[in-house]
Amino acid sequence: MDKEIVLVQSELHLGPQGQPGDLKKMMTGNDDAVVFNGYYNQYAFAPIKVAPGSRVRVWLDNAGPNENTAFHVVGTIFDTVWKEGAYRLRPGNAEQGGSQTLDLQPTQGGFVEFTLPDAGTYPFITHKMMNMSRGALGIFQVGDNQ
Repeated sequence: MDKEIVLVQSELHLGPQGQPGDLKKMMTGNDDAVVFNGYYNQYAFAPIKVAPGSRVRVWLDNAGPNENTAFHVVGTIFDTVWKEGAYRLRPGNAEQGGSQTLDLQPTQGGFVEFTLPDAGTYPFITHKMMNMSRGALGIFQVGDNQ
């Protein structure tokens, strides 16, 4: 791999300033944000930089506690998908095709592999669009300004 990253998707259930999280919000599914690695739009503000043609592996853990994920990188197809201890797709097995998402329920994990051939920006999201708009958004910056 040219680039390997671990992303943990989780929800934030914020309590009052300086206090623990809000258990009532968690129990009712009323979260304040859905994030990767603990920060709202962290990788939109600081994109992950890679060179053109890079082979990338993204490990993804859905820490939950409530939301599922459909991890997707806009503009690419995953040729390798590993989920919950088993390969779903492997490179070199063209008859299986490719995948655009890695779907995970809370507490599940896996990884995907893909190549980013051309310079540009490749957003990654959880394809549950309301969660993308609430912090689960990032960018792979390929080429210029890396």
